[in-house]
Amino acid sequence: MSYQIAYDKTRAPARGAALVAFMEDFYRTSDTESLHEKYVQSFTEDATLIMGPKEAKGTRAILTLRHGLWTHVASRRHTPTQIYFGGDDEIMLYGGVNYKLKANPDNDVYVSWAGRVVFAPQKGGEDIKMQFYQVYLVSTLLRR
Repeated sequence: MSYQIAYDKTRAPARGAALVAFMEDFYRTSDTESLHEKYVQSFTEDATLIMGPKEAKGTRAILTLRHGLWTHVASRRHTPTQIYFGGDDEIMLYGGVNYKLKANPDNDVYVSWAGRVVFAPQKGGEDIKMQFYQVYLVSTLLRR
């Protein structure tokens, strides 16, 4: 399955295609449990990640949060749908994610989500990195 995310090219900033490609790769990485380090490399050292009620500041805390996100999950598959640009360094996006939980791997749980990303301004040939990422999840999954 593809991780292609739709966006309006006429409203995208100069690096819009690169930001979309970054997010497509990010969700591919996010869905692969063994890629914890690669996941964390998507963030600046001082980044903030807010996932529902959980918050992590800095890459060490983000790594800890990332490990925790896989505690009860056997597999996950994001389906990012659309990106909207809020300038050169900010996007909003939405989609869904299917989870297979370890406690009940025969049933999928689908959760809709939306997210806000603020990217670090790029200097020279630096890699794209997220400085801030907040994910808004359906609250019913958070109660489990």
